Order: sequence, then structure tokens, then C-alpha cells
Amino acid sequence: MVKSFFLSLLILNSAVALDVSKCDKCAASKEYIKCSVYVEKKGDKSRQESCRIYAKSLYASHSEARAAWYFLLSGDFDKAIEAGEKGLLVKEYYVSEYVAMAYLLKGDQESAKKYSEILKQYLHGNLFLEQHIAVLSRLYPDKLDAKVAEKLLK
Repeated sequence: MVKSFFLSLLILNSAVALDVSKCDKCAASKEYIKCSVYVEKKGDKSRQESCRIYAKSLYASHSEARAAWYFLLSGDFDKAIEAGEKGLLVKEYYVSEYVAMAYLLKGDQESAKKYSEILKQYLHGNLFLEQHIAVLSRLYPDKLDAKVAEKLLK
């Protein structure tokens, strides 16, 4: 009886330990959903911390190019640039769009132009460019003019 109790306790502790390891991934997934629904789709800037948390988890797992987009959504333009430049080092050229957008949002058109040239050189037409411009110009209407961004990046 005592042995079965301790065996049950051991199994229960192992199950709890497994749940804890899954919890980190669950937390990141929850932040992704909050960011995607509230910030990206609805333009709710009060939820940008979810985007930052998700971006940090992507960055930590070496998904820098994807992290750059979520850093943009979080409002951390410097971190978007840093992540984007690391993405470019591994030839994820689509990230040059995010870096260009980050520079536009910072008011640096010359640097944005440099990255837009990389985008044009490697990707002849980004399928999501117009959607990304729409999302970012809605989030940051005082910092991003959709027409200027479209002209620069197309």
C-alpha cells in the first residue's frame, strides 16, 4: 500500500513537471493570439506588451525574422531592426521589409531606402506588403504614411 502511494506520488510529480515544461509554450501561444487579434487585427495598442513577449520568445528561439514583425507591432522599432538584421544574415530577405518599415517609423527614410533596395533585389513583389503597411499605418498613423511606405517599398 505504501509503495503504491509513493509510486502514485512519483507519477503525479512527473506529470506536473511535464505540464510545467509545456506551460512556457502555452504562454507564448497565448501572447501570440492576444497580439494577433487585439493589436494586429483590431489596432488595440494597449495590448502591445503581448507582441513584445511573443517577439522575445521568437528571438530567443532564433526566429529573428518573424520576431522582427512582432517587435514592430509592439512598438519596439530598434529591436525590430536588430532582429531583422540578424534575419538577413541567414538570407531571410523578406525581413528587409520589416527593417525598412522600422526605419520609416523612426523617421529615417535614407536607411529605409537601403533596406527597400534589398527587398526589391531579392523579392520581386511581396505578397503581404500592402497588408503590413495597412496594419502599421493604422497602429502608427502619426509615424507612417501608407502612400510613402508603398511608394518606397514597391
